[in-house]
Amino acid sequence: MDEIKILFAGPTGAGKTTAIGAVSEISVVSTEVFRSSLDTESLNSQTSPKNTVTIGIDYGEFNLDAHTRIRLYGVPGQVRFEFLWDLIYQGASGIVILFDITSNTYLSEVDFFINRFRDILLSDRCIIGISKFENSYLSRVDQLKDLLSELQIDVPVVAVDVRNKEDMLKLITMLVR
Repeated sequence: MDEIKILFAGPTGAGKTTAIGAVSEISVVSTEVFRSSLDTESLNSQTSPKNTVTIGIDYGEFNLDAHTRIRLYGVPGQVRFEFLWDLIYQGASGIVILFDITSNTYLSEVDFFINRFRDILLSDRCIIGISKFENSYLSRVDQLKDLLSELQIDVPVVAVDVRNKEDMLKLITMLVR
């Protein structure tokens, strides 16, 4: 059986843990803990801050078909855990970068993560997922696409409900096919 490793990255609260849980056929191995007073990064960015944050990796897996197993690895969105990102990405076949379009710091998050993963975005299989999308946020999607164009990065940008299994399967299938 072929095995494909996919990394989920993006800022805290973008939906990485939820996305992995939506498609995983096993119980997700999660390293979420209650937010500490040190976590001002995600507290300031989220319009409705969640109570937990990932501090290690999240892991799930599923069979895409009879011959392909997809292994999903989610990394923490907090910059203080950046040392994990490249380590976990080793051996991956692609990356999904998720953004919460409603984030108070959306533009700075987009700028940071696109530039942080620029080399991967230019050379490997990549897709960008936009969570919590509504039509009122179209200008924010345009800003993301403009930045990608300026950096000569050509990757799909897809609105996705990270809670929805079909949405996530579609996104992952676009990445691996």
